[in-house]
Parts: sequence; structure tokens; C-alpha cells
Amino acid sequence: MGVSTDQKSKEVSTNGADEKTTERPPSYNQVDEVALALPKLNLGDTPSLHHGVSPDQCVAHLKFLAVLADLRDSVSNNDGLFGLFDSEAERFPSSSNEAHARIREKRWAVYTARAVDRYTQWWFSCLPMSRPHITMTDLESREYESIVDSSTQVVWSADNVPPLDILMVWHSHMLNPRDFLEDCIRYGRMSTWRTGFPFEVVNNCIDDRTLEYKTPESGQQIFEQRVKLKWDNLLDPPGKEIECPRCKKPKTVLWTDGGIGESLEGAFQENTGYADASFAVNCQHCKVCINHERLKVAKFRQDLVNLVSSNQPMPGSIYNLNGIPESPKTSRNPLEWNNMTFPNRLLRAIDRDILAFTDSRLDRCTSIDDLRSEMEIKLRDRKVLTATHGRFRGLLRGERVHFRRMMSHYWDNVGPFSLDLVGAVIRQGTFVQKMDNIDWLHSPTVMETSERLIKKYKVFIEIMLQNPTKMAVPTLDVDLAWHTHQLQPRNYYNYTTTATYHGHRQFIDHDDKVDENKLSEGFEWTSKMYRRATNGGIYSECTCWYCEATRAPDLYGRMFSIGSSSRARDNADSLHDRPDISSDPERNPHISAHNAVRPTTRATEDPRVGYLQRIRLHQNYEKAVRRAEKRGRVRGDAKTTRNGGYEPMYYAPYVWGYPMVVPFYGPYMCDPGISGGSYACNPASLGVLEIAALGLVVEVWQLALAVVWVLLLVLAGRAHLVAEAEEAEAEDVEVEAEDVEEVEVEFVVVVVGAAVVAEVEVAVVADFPVSRGFYQRRDISSTPVVVA
Repeated sequence: MGVSTDQKSKEVSTNGADEKTTERPPSYNQVDEVALALPKLNLGDTPSLHHGVSPDQCVAHLKFLAVLADLRDSVSNNDGLFGLFDSEAERFPSSSNEAHARIREKRWAVYTARAVDRYTQWWFSCLPMSRPHITMTDLESREYESIVDSSTQVVWSADNVPPLDILMVWHSHMLNPRDFLEDCIRYGRMSTWRTGFPFEVVNNCIDDRTLEYKTPESGQQIFEQRVKLKWDNLLDPPGKEIECPRCKKPKTVLWTDGGIGESLEGAFQENTGYADASFAVNCQHCKVCINHERLKVAKFRQDLVNLVSSNQPMPGSIYNLNGIPESPKTSRNPLEWNNMTFPNRLLRAIDRDILAFTDSRLDRCTSIDDLRSEMEIKLRDRKVLTATHGRFRGLLRGERVHFRRMMSHYWDNVGPFSLDLVGAVIRQGTFVQKMDNIDWLHSPTVMETSERLIKKYKVFIEIMLQNPTKMAVPTLDVDLAWHTHQLQPRNYYNYTTTATYHGHRQFIDHDDKVDENKLSEGFEWTSKMYRRATNGGIYSECTCWYCEATRAPDLYGRMFSIGSSSRARDNADSLHDRPDISSDPERNPHISAHNAVRPTTRATEDPRVGYLQRIRLHQNYEKAVRRAEKRGRVRGDAKTTRNGGYEPMYYAPYVWGYPMVVPFYGPYMCDPGISGGSYACNPASLGVLEIAALGLVVEVWQLALAVVWVLLLVLAGRAHLVAEAEEAEAEDVEVEAEDVEEVEVEFVVVVVGAAVVAEVEVAVVADFPVSRGFYQRRDISSTPVVVA
């Protein structure tokens, strides 16, 4: 299987080969590519509102993901591409595998950055506009909510679908439903939003035997004429043209400039190309140093100019906190609309000051951090608040949230869209690789598998609808159905907003960045809710160490087990007797963690926060092994330690084709194949400003009270308590006792420092000696309280 390559690309890859060499005869063990044994897929009819997604769409989606996996493999293995040679790995003989992996990753990072740039040009030059750009007048109109019901559609055919790399970016853009909706509304592309991903056309363009994406030459020529780009990403020029933010003159810059560097820890971090982390170039006209930070400020300033001159609302002010575009005339709570549009009113009140502050000729604002500091000063100014509200009053929590959402569009994002699409593609690539490893596509039961995972997805979506304040985490099979559903945006919007929670509709988002420890805790909660919803069903049908450890507290943490818990125990035990279930974490559809990231704030740099999670999983796994021994079943992946305990299955995951030794790697953790230094913005980190965008604000006295309250109740032996911090949106302080020996405490610590909000999660097992394991930092305003 492979991706079609232009002849020039082939010549580059074979440069220096001996012309006298002849082709070898095929080896005896060579296996010819076999055509997929798929029935004819019915992709012409969109599933109804009540069905959501069809098995045929899931199979077509799998087929497309297989093509993307081949594309990534082809690009990353192209020695010398973008000036990145495998020979650089020879400088690190003791870490050759890691060096090779980082070089391959960097090739893909540059290719993806180029693909996002091409997607941007295709979006604005090829996608039809169904309406003008949105204005504040539209937001105030009674008909604004019906903007999601576009009356026009895009007619896709083999002659107008874009190249594969652009399809890949479009695919990742759609898998951020609220961001994609906002971008379609802001830029008037609602017919594209209604039509969705062209499954039928794309499926017909993919060869069932080679999995090559092929379109007619006529369509490729039309693309090149309209977009002014080559059909093949690799045939585009090696540089990108940017505009100097000060003098507005064009400047061509390289995509990447430099080598791997002196150490693998900082590989590619010092490179200064546009797709590099340290991009910097001097303008030959005005001599200003152009970098990503200055370009982000210029992006914000242009949006502010559009607000002032064209009445176009700022990003982040398009829909309410539930993801619903509402007008003040149709909203059940007009206050929500006022909160939603607060950033626009604020910036109109201070537009002259901010336009002067961001004027690049004055050189007062050179980074988004400078802009944030200036905006915080304005938010504390009594005159500014009076001008914004018409009278003096403090900020409401909803206003703070929407302000942070507006600012989040600029923190790690230079492009015109609501999120950094390079990071979105890279994180989505983790899911693509998981699907390629499981390889349902070549299974003779792929249709039956699709039907089963859709049923499971319906239970999952119901859990989310019934628990809007909780984070449900999908398994890989559920995530396939979920992603497939999101590729039909209008259908997905209608499906998720039909149900209400306390009278409020919610457009369920697909969170693109989640703290890895929070992801694991959410997965454990989802497993418990799935067991209850299915009367004993097992959410993750996998016997790897992580899934065993995750199930343990719910199924085996009680003194007595009846009802669904008893049935779930039997179902979990039977997994070990099923030949289709493996203990290999790479072969089963357990937790889907492609969106796992690590916070980079001071509050979460302490290794004890993640260490608590690992200790808890380790203990649960040891208990699972001991239970297996009592039943006469010895786990094949259980390894005895010198102390007689057991270690989880330590293994070397393949990273970009090379085995990489990871001291402790759980399936819930960040992809070890993503290293921040290879990208302009780290796809696997959650910065402090992004955390602040969540809008979770708690005063220090509330934090202290919550911690003391929880600890006292645990020591007093209370079995169940749910207490909500006054200002923290939908985040509970929860204590739940499952038996007399073990009490689990789960609560969220929200820390407020100097204009910085950080979210920390702590999981505590109370059977540890509290007097020995209680830690409290000196500065409670900037670091978490950790109990172990």
C-alpha cells in the first residue's frame, strides 16, 4: 500500500543510485496487495437525525484513515525531504532510534504545516460563500439561530475534491465541531458546514487494492488554476510568502532552516523557519524582526479593525457556553447573549487605545503576552467597565469565560481559523495510527464491527447528554463512530442539540486538548457509567494492564457486589478466555487518547501530580493480578518485582517506525511520537493561557476551604459527598466510598496566581497513611495542595 508519488519526487529519492543495477526477481515470501473485501457502500443517503451515523460511513472513514496512514509513512520516510537527512542520526550513536524518529517526525511536521497553508488558500479560493461575513447586526437578529440551517449545499465530484493533504486538514478541522461551526459562520461557509465531508466521492477516488487516492487530471488542473498551487504538496516552492506586520511588504521565508541540533532533548528547537519553534527573520525593508508572536498580534489587530470598521464580531463571541448560536430575542436567558458578546462591547470601548498599543510602528506590543497584560489592566479599570456596561459593575463569570475564549484564538495560533490546525492534524494522527494498527479495514467482519461500535457510541452519547458537567472519554471504537458522526456537521449538531438538560440545549464538542491525568480519570468514570447504562456491560474490552487497573475500583472495590456490578465482574473475567482479546495495548480498542496533552504551568510541573495517578493505577493492577492468581489464572504480562509485587507491562512502543524505551507509558498518556521542538506550537502541551480559557476561577479562600472540607469528611468516614465550589463551573468536589477499606477522593484544585489560572487534578487513595503522605506547599496561590 502506498501513496502515488510524482516522478520528480521518485528521482530525488533515488538520487545517486548506480545506473547499472538491475531489478531483482520477487522473493518467494513477497505478498501481493489484496483488494479490500468490502461490499458496495451506500454513502449517498445521509442517515436520519435519529440514526446519526451509518456502518457504511464508518467503513468509508476507516478506508480514508488508512490512506492518511500511508501518506504519513511515505512522507516521513522520504530521506532528504525538506533538507532533513537520516544521516544526521549518526551523531547520536547511543540514541540512534530516537534520533531517527525525531527526524521523521520533523519531516511530517513541515509537510503538515505546508498542508495547513494550502488548506487555508483552498478554503478562501474554492469553497463557495453561502452568505456574507457575519456581523453584529446578524447576532442581534431573531433569525440568527437559524444560521445553522443553510439552504444551499456544495455539490462535490471527483473534479472538485481537493488533494489528499488538504482533505487531511479539512478532516481534522471538522473534528473540532464548535471551532468548525464558528469558522463557517464567521467566513460565510455554511453550505460547506451543511454538506459535510464528501464520503462517497472520496471513497470512489480511493483504489481498493493499493489504497491510492486518485482524481482525474482535469480536476487537478482546475485546482492548480484556482488556488495557484501544485496538486502535489511536495512540488510547491520551498518557501512561504508572509507580510511584514510593520511595513506590509511581502517577504519569502523558508519552511524550515537548520538541522537536528546538538541534543535530542532540544531537537530542532533552534531552527528559524516558518514551521519551526524559533521562527525569526528580519524584514529587508523596515528591519523589524518578524516572528510568530508579532504575527499573532497582527492577526488580533486585523480582527479588531474588522470589528470597528465592518462590525464583524471577534472570534469566540459567535455562540454561547453551550455552543448554540442564539440571538437575544430567542434565548431563554438573555444574559447568556450579553455574556457571549461581551468581548465585542469591551473592545469597542477601548478600541483606540488597543489599536494604538498594537500598532507595530510604535513597537509597544511584540507578543500576545504583552497584549494579555494590557487587556488585564483595562479589565480592572473602572472607567472601561462603565463604558462597556453603561454603568459600573464587576465582570460576570460568563463574561470572563467568553473573553478568555476570544483571547485563546491568538495564544498558539497564527492562522485565520479558531484553532491551530497543525496541532489538530498531529494529534489526530495518533488516532489514525491506532486505527491502522488495529486494522479493522481488512477484517472480514468489518461491517459487523461497525454496527457494534455504533450501538456502543449511542450509549456513550447518551451518557454525555445526561451528564453535561462531566467529561466522558471514548474508547477507540466509540471514537471512530464519534468522529464519523462529526464529519456530517449539520447532522451531528441536530443529533446532539435535540436532547436538553434542564431545558438547555448543548452542542457537544470534541475536546481537542485534555490533560492526560484528567483523561484517565474521565475514562474510569465513563467505564462506570457505561456499566450502569448497559446493566453490566464492559466498556473497554481489553485485558492490557491499564484497562485491568481502570476496571478494578468499580468492579472489585466493594465488599458486596450485586446487580450490574456482579454481571460486569463475570463479563470482565470472561475477557481472558476470548481469543479475539489481547493484552497488547496496541491491539485492542481501549481508551482513545489522541487528545492527551501535558500542562506546562508551574502548578503542574511537579512530578508528584502525575505520580499519584501512576501509583493508583499500579496498585489497582497488582490487585487484578492477585485476583487472577486466586482463580488459577496467571497473567502473561505480569512481571514479578524483587518485593513480590507486580509491574505493569513495560514495553517499547514503536515511534515513527522505531522502538522507543519509555520508563512508564500508559495508553492514556501523550503520544511519545510528538515532541514539542519540531513544531511552531507544541501540539502536546496545554499552556497556562489555554487553561485559563476554560474559565474556571476560584478564590484562594475557596480552594483552602474545599481541601479542608474534603479531608475532614474523609477522616470522619462519610461515604458520599458532592460539594460545588462557588465559582467553578460544573466541577465537583466529590468523595465516594466503595468499601470499608478503601476510600477514593477525587477533587479539582483550581489555583489562582497573579492573573494566571491553572487547573490541577489530584486523585487520592485514603488507605495510604495520611500523616506520612500529606504535602502542602508554601505558596498556596501558585501551587497545588497534593495529598498522597
